[in-house]
Amino acid sequence: MSAPQQQPYQPTGPFSAIPPSDTRLPRLFAAMMGVFAGLLVLLATFLPQSTYEQLSDGKPVSKFAETGWTRTFDIEPSAEEKEFYDKTHVARYGIPLSAAALTLFAGAAVGFAAYRRSSTSIAATTSRTLLVAGGAGTAIGVWMLGMDISASLSFGQDTGRFVSRYGTGSGFWILLAGGLVALLTIGLAVVANRREPAPPRQVPYPVAYPPYAPGVPQRQYQQQQPYEPPSPPTPPAGSALQQQDILRPSPDNPPRPENM
Repeated sequence: MSAPQQQPYQPTGPFSAIPPSDTRLPRLFAAMMGVFAGLLVLLATFLPQSTYEQLSDGKPVSKFAETGWTRTFDIEPSAEEKEFYDKTHVARYGIPLSAAALTLFAGAAVGFAAYRRSSTSIAATTSRTLLVAGGAGTAIGVWMLGMDISASLSFGQDTGRFVSRYGTGSGFWILLAGGLVALLTIGLAVVANRREPAPPRQVPYPVAYPPYAPGVPQRQYQQQQPYEPPSPPTPPAGSALQQQDILRPSPDNPPRPENM
């Protein structure tokens, strides 16, 4: 019969080991920041991103604002101006920015679904790729729009009688905040690429030292002596058994014919 195999000791209860920090948290934060950045970008495309105002002798004669999709007028233009504006259109930055926002939403959705999976799984890799692509597209779109608005600000003129003013709207600043959050999303998605640390290897206790729970005194085991059969009792003096033992030859003097 073979001896039972000794199992490694695994403490439980108050003596259980404290689990390591969850390395999946950056992945969860990246998905949350991706949703936040996408919402900011979509909202900013429908708000005024740039404004234009023209004054004549101190009175506004033309005023409009441009979003990521269209142009809205605060002062109705004349027939000639309306014909001119109908032949032109604004730079529709809402198209690439919305595509980047949808990519962020897709990456965040996959990231939430793959939260409990390993960082090397297909779902986690797909989420990380979508978040990085969406964040990069958002940052590039914000940078290009910023350069366009910065160039338009230099077109302002002031001749004394006519004044042309270019400015930025609330949508641009919200879009700028969305670009910063998108960069944060990229950083978190890259950090989430780290692999989870392998669990520490548990080495079983040596055979000579039995396992015991921490805090509990170890028993003292006495070394077991080999079994020895008890010696037969000595017969009483004068008994037949004692006389028989006396007459029985000893091992050193075996019976011979002359001793018989």
